Amino acid sequence: MLLESTLQFDTVALTDRLRNALKTPPGDGGDLAMTATLRGRHPADIAEAMEGLAKPEALFVFNWLDNARAAEVLDEVDSELSRYIVNNAPPGRIAELLDTLPMDDAAELIEEAQADNPERAEELLEELANRSPEDAAEVRELLSYDDKTAGRLMTDKFVRLSGAMSVEDAFTAIRRSDPDVETLSDLYVTDGGKTGGGRVGREKLIGVLSLRDLVRAKPNARIAQVMVPEPIAVSVDTDQEEVAQTISKYDFSAIPVLDRDGYLAGIVTVDDVVDILVEEQTEDALKQGAVSSEAMNMPYFSVPLWTVVRSRVPWLAMLFVASMLTTVVLEENQSELDRVPVLSLFFTLLVGTGGNAGAQTISTVIRGMSLGEIRGRDAMRVLWREFGTGFMLGALLAVVAFIRAYLMEKRIDFALVVALTVWAICAWSNVIASMIPLAAQRLKIDPALVSSPLITTLVDASGLFIYLMIAKALLAELR
Repeated sequence: MLLESTLQFDTVALTDRLRNALKTPPGDGGDLAMTATLRGRHPADIAEAMEGLAKPEALFVFNWLDNARAAEVLDEVDSELSRYIVNNAPPGRIAELLDTLPMDDAAELIEEAQADNPERAEELLEELANRSPEDAAEVRELLSYDDKTAGRLMTDKFVRLSGAMSVEDAFTAIRRSDPDVETLSDLYVTDGGKTGGGRVGREKLIGVLSLRDLVRAKPNARIAQVMVPEPIAVSVDTDQEEVAQTISKYDFSAIPVLDRDGYLAGIVTVDDVVDILVEEQTEDALKQGAVSSEAMNMPYFSVPLWTVVRSRVPWLAMLFVASMLTTVVLEENQSELDRVPVLSLFFTLLVGTGGNAGAQTISTVIRGMSLGEIRGRDAMRVLWREFGTGFMLGALLAVVAFIRAYLMEKRIDFALVVALTVWAICAWSNVIASMIPLAAQRLKIDPALVSSPLITTLVDASGLFIYLMIAKALLAELR
């Protein structure tokens, strides 16, 4: 906690120091104050501090940075500020920075610029082509792949080895490789003669080798003898969430990516996977909360109020209409409620219990589906498992409900109504919550869209119906 508070204070203090330096004219020491404030600061800290400034102020600070730190800051700041900088900084400066970034990050920045100003994006690509035609071609190639696929995330800056070379020659190739390679933990073996870390040619991936295994191998051994053949790989069209799951499942630091013809196209590294997991989990959390993910990449205080309203109103309107089912159930049974008014005292307890049980189930099922633990063919297993869970939970809660209702009314028949309803609602809500995500997946709908508020709304209406039907069957005054 002390470390967290210190870091938060430091960021606020850095923002204030930057703001004060900006207010001081250069002739009165403003330039010296800015240099002193930024000296020795980590790019991540500078980026966070810049997010607390007005955008023109942040742009001024950005232009003050040297290229090495400016490139890292551009990669670290939130998407809204990075788009502002890319669209307003001198195009030559931005192109120079793009040339130093990993090409997947450069492609992401160009993509954001395309969304705001296609002409600006093309201007930046032309500037980049003037500096490095090879990098500009790679960025265009990455942008040609579908969004949120391995093709958009991959980089070709990695070490490739030939299976025919010796271990000693492999070390020579590593020393001569591009200093900007993304990772040295994993080395990829191809059937071509080209080695090192330049752009990938038309080469087949035949194996993978960790640096640890290479160090332990005999100097005169052939790479083909110490490599792991037929490594796990993904396609350029593989969804980014599946890429992240594969890297997580096998504990990789990177995973090779093959083009549509089966040739090695690049790799996706674990640092990109961390960003993917955060993005996907944020999106799923918003969907389960019945909130559109339209503004998910924008900082909380930067989202316009109208955007917030627009992202929430569709689901709230749908849930509002669905909630009318509860009103219909109450209207149809108004006479029974008039005869036994105490029934209404347990509405909140009963439907709340069912809604909570359903919310737990849907979260568990969606998690299992996202991790690949639950598939469509498992529908009946999931149904019976969740029914059994709800049945046992309901039985335990029914005992508590019976005691509570009996102490209130001193009537065994009424206490039995409440207890049986809790039992039935828990089992029923678990069944609903377990089946709807699987049905949504079968219908090609994102299961996360079947949110907990929707489950709660459905359980409210059906739970009241179950409650009143049991009351009619067991209470003498309602027969």
